[in-house]
Amino acid sequence: MAYARSGFDAGTAFCNGARRRTEIGVDRAMTDDIAGGMREPGQHVPSDIHFRTMYDRISKLAKIGVWECDLANGNLTWTDTVYDLFEIPRGTVINRSDTLHLYDEMSRGAMERLRSEAIRDGTGFTIDVLICPASGKKNWIRLTADVEQVEGQSVRIFGTKQDISAERAAQEKVQSLQTELIYLSRMSAMEAMASNLAHEVNQPLAAASNYISAAIGIASSGTVTPELSSCLDAALQSTLRAGGIIHLVRDMVGRVPIVKIQFELEQVVKEALALATTGATNLSATYDIAPAVPITADYIQIQHVLANLIRNASEAAAGKPCHITIGSSTDDRQIEISVADTGPGIADDILANVFESFVTTKPDGLGIGLSISRTIVEAHGGHITAKNLPGGGASLSFTLPITAPDSRSLPDGQ
Repeated sequence: MAYARSGFDAGTAFCNGARRRTEIGVDRAMTDDIAGGMREPGQHVPSDIHFRTMYDRISKLAKIGVWECDLANGNLTWTDTVYDLFEIPRGTVINRSDTLHLYDEMSRGAMERLRSEAIRDGTGFTIDVLICPASGKKNWIRLTADVEQVEGQSVRIFGTKQDISAERAAQEKVQSLQTELIYLSRMSAMEAMASNLAHEVNQPLAAASNYISAAIGIASSGTVTPELSSCLDAALQSTLRAGGIIHLVRDMVGRVPIVKIQFELEQVVKEALALATTGATNLSATYDIAPAVPITADYIQIQHVLANLIRNASEAAAGKPCHITIGSSTDDRQIEISVADTGPGIADDILANVFESFVTTKPDGLGIGLSISRTIVEAHGGHITAKNLPGGGASLSFTLPITAPDSRSLPDGQ
């Protein structure tokens, strides 16, 4: 094997007894312990060549290589696998400045920040970064690093680089399937609400028509009165309400890309209530939302979670009177949103698994609504729980991380 001319030999580093740590996780002391435990008395001790061969095989199987950077001059030392990942001829003498352009801009920024902190504090880090070698084929690598210090001063940084492109591709495939499942869940929910929504939209439009007809009748008399103004105002409000419902339905059903934006919790609660309680004459609802807290999330997905929890409470009541209370609480790290109802509660035999797929108490239910809700919440870094209340009914709660304010906001009309 050929390595950089600086004299670094991965096989030697693997087995020569040096105490310098690498993310490969094997040094000579560990190797001796393993070999000693497996060796019969008088058995020949494996040579350095044997250990080098073992290292090469492990490196090839795991697609992982070792690297080192001298902080005094920026010179890099790589094993063959790292050269291959970056599509640079093996053994080439390179400086760190020669490789920075091969990293994706966003990955480079995050890596540089973590590297600076590690060098300052004498610590290590792990990060997944995207690289763009000369061939144009982009690869994901997992970079691990540790800093070596001498008398309190950081002198070199070293670690491993592993090709995780296949792993990332699998993750993206899972995310794509989750997105598709969320879309199908929204479609299923909208199908169930379609007739009610049609009725709900028809009412304000019919009212608008009546108000406008009355306004025309008053205007035809040639006299503009307060009654005319009131009729026109009511017509405007009714048509706006109809437009708002149609807008919400369009956003709920639309196959739109996932976009995280900053928004106020109260706004999404109001719209989720409007969607989920459409046509439900047995429901009443109140909400008590904590003072404005910056939440950065996919607005439509969080709206879907809330609407689903509200709709589940409504369906569990089976037409009987039910009051829903939506509340929130915060701490330094997260905000918790709860949806409590006065319905029959959740059967004890399914309470522990209520968020699993295909678990349902409804005769015609698919059992995917709460599972989808859990998927959305966990994808946002939160968790979701369910419990029965002592006085009857159930409470379903989920958390979302609190994020620092940024320049993004909910588009007008949302």
